[in-house]
Amino acid sequence: MSKICLVTGSNNGIGFETAKGLAARGYQIVMLCRSRQRGEAARQKIAAATGHTPDLLLADLSSQREIKRAAAEYRERYDRLDVLVNVAGYSWPDRQETDEGFERTFALNYLGYFTLTLELLDLLIQSAPARIVNIASEAHRWQDISFDNLQGEKSFPTQRMPPLPIMYGWTNMMRIMFTYELANRLQNANVTANVLCPGFVPVRRSAASPLMNAMSWVMSKMPNTRTPAQAAETIIWLASAPEAVEKNGAYYSSGEEKQSAAQSYDEAVRRQLWKTTLDLVGYERDPLPL
Repeated sequence: MSKICLVTGSNNGIGFETAKGLAARGYQIVMLCRSRQRGEAARQKIAAATGHTPDLLLADLSSQREIKRAAAEYRERYDRLDVLVNVAGYSWPDRQETDEGFERTFALNYLGYFTLTLELLDLLIQSAPARIVNIASEAHRWQDISFDNLQGEKSFPTQRMPPLPIMYGWTNMMRIMFTYELANRLQNANVTANVLCPGFVPVRRSAASPLMNAMSWVMSKMPNTRTPAQAAETIIWLASAPEAVEKNGAYYSSGEEKQSAAQSYDEAVRRQLWKTTLDLVGYERDPLPL
């Protein structure tokens, strides 16, 4: 029986290359994408390249309702989940709120990872040995998260270079903390959780402006940039390599295992973030208590 791997953000860039690489290794791929048109096009490209046709699941991962609907749909279709790869993300230049009242970058880049993972957690545990791989960024080092400004309610500062909101860095720190907390809480369940920064990977995005996509093309010609395929190599290794089965709670950057920023190792802050997030997204009980 083929192992099943769910990859978010898999119609483009790193997610696409991850899905293609794992399909080539014989995994049954479920692509979780926002756009049916782009998802179908990517699905056919992967089928042509690998001989394996992925399945497609649709959801806007900035919406809690959509995430829970997609997770329920996944459960209707499949009875197991061997690998969950969370790749989808974006950063909006200014503070916007979703119709559920969450800051939009926070909703997609962090809450999307949190809720989708917890909604599918029992399937991962039932399918053990299983693996969770989350993508993050070295931008998590920009500035520590603060609980009194968790969604940029008081201030929404911008990093001068590259010109991105600090919320992008904060949500990447939250992803790393979430991964470490998962690794700790799942250590007796035979489910591993690891996180990585893929390096500097310019990618054209459908939601970006023509100017931002033009800048991505220019930056792709600069030294030390990585292609999406190169960036996906570590994800694929963590998701599938037999020797990676012992890795749990590790952080990788540009293919090398490294230490993440100091705040990510603060267990008290990680547990506070976990509890705060459970409350934000409406979990009345902790699905993975210590």
